Amino acid sequence: MTLSTIEANLTKHVRAVLEVYDTRTLRKFAFTVSILSCLCAGSVLLFPLFTPVLQRDYHYTQFEINIIGSCTSLGMYLPLPVLGYLADCHGPVLLAVLSMVMFAPGYTLAKLTVDHSLGYGFMALSFALVGIATSAFYFTNLLTCAKIYPKSKGLIISAPVTCYGLSSLIGAQLLKLTFLKNSRGELNLSKAFTLFSILYLILGIFNWFSSSVVTIEKNILLKKQDNEESPLLTSETYEENTEGEDGDDDLVEHHRDKFMRFLKDISAYLLLVCVFFTIGPCEMYITNMGSLINTISPDSSISNQVSVHAFFSTFARLSLGALSDLLASKYSISRVWILLCLLLLGLATQLFIALDIFATHNFFMISMLSGFLYGGLFTLFPTIVLSIWGSEIFGSVYGFYMLSPALSSSLFGMIFGLVYDAKCWTVDTGSSLLTSCISPVFWTTSLSFVISIAFLISAWRLVWVKRLQV
Repeated sequence: MTLSTIEANLTKHVRAVLEVYDTRTLRKFAFTVSILSCLCAGSVLLFPLFTPVLQRDYHYTQFEINIIGSCTSLGMYLPLPVLGYLADCHGPVLLAVLSMVMFAPGYTLAKLTVDHSLGYGFMALSFALVGIATSAFYFTNLLTCAKIYPKSKGLIISAPVTCYGLSSLIGAQLLKLTFLKNSRGELNLSKAFTLFSILYLILGIFNWFSSSVVTIEKNILLKKQDNEESPLLTSETYEENTEGEDGDDDLVEHHRDKFMRFLKDISAYLLLVCVFFTIGPCEMYITNMGSLINTISPDSSISNQVSVHAFFSTFARLSLGALSDLLASKYSISRVWILLCLLLLGLATQLFIALDIFATHNFFMISMLSGFLYGGLFTLFPTIVLSIWGSEIFGSVYGFYMLSPALSSSLFGMIFGLVYDAKCWTVDTGSSLLTSCISPVFWTTSLSFVISIAFLISAWRLVWVKRLQV
């Protein structure tokens, strides 16, 4: 299989640097950079730490907060099918370049918005850019790991996913540093946004190099599996065998055929509905965590609750990936069993908030459960997708599934904002009355989890079991 012209041109000079190293070293380098990058990738998950400042100092309403959150989600999820297609046809290196040129402008616009009070519309635009950059950045690292180590599906997916979850915990503690505070000891958004714009520009350069290893693997390493210590081909020979417009046509045609077969699979749409009704409520919770804590449990520290959420999200990403591999390979237990148990846990979490169980006085329990749910979903969904439809079109298929949370997170976020502004804005914080005012939102999300469970069971028992998949 030849390289596309875009991929060949983007990696041409990088290959000249990397060609002197053996394949084992290159794999380790790419994996290490991907993991370290994922540890810094989750700045968008720190949005709950920004919302109190935006409400207090810039007078944003909860509905406006959710407009920004919705734009973030649309930016993160809506372009994913395109990003996945580009990565499958032109390599993850293209996404690395896209993330590098979008992160800095996004955070720079956010800085200018708070510095000059430009209004929430500009903030929404900036976070839409940050959302796109985050997905391109994260997808680069996820696909790099998946394509250089395709045999250990659960573990190799859970590693970058785990680090992505851990990144918000690290970021929450980072934002406590003194140099990021203003004279009142509160978070200075301008300084925080400046820090992020510089950080991601530097990381983008490293990602450019690490993702180029996938390009090398595609044409050299897979042909030399029995001799991993052999040096790479010279750049002249490499380019002679990998570049050309005919290769572009073959890649597109091959990809189109496999993706069309996926689109004719009825179970693909059953799983799509399941993703819609689970990821959306989770994203809604993260966007509104700051406001929810300030009202239901005002004595709780938002940064600490974000850290608890991130820790258990990380724990779920790491443990469930390894567990799914172990149960599937050693005991022939379907990964869907684990996902089904996770959805039942999600249903219980929504009911706990709706019924004010743990929410007022033990909010850390809600943070623990929500974090574990969020991390688990983003581990098991891609693992199941990879198991059923393979790694060759994984980028496009997983991107297709991320269309649903782009819409559902906006839908559930708008519901939260409208209910909160209408019923909770004037209620005394910490009262049982407040929990009651927001409970309709979580009764709705409880119903959404019931629907997702039904559709998952349908896909599993009606289609996947017959194919002996997952």
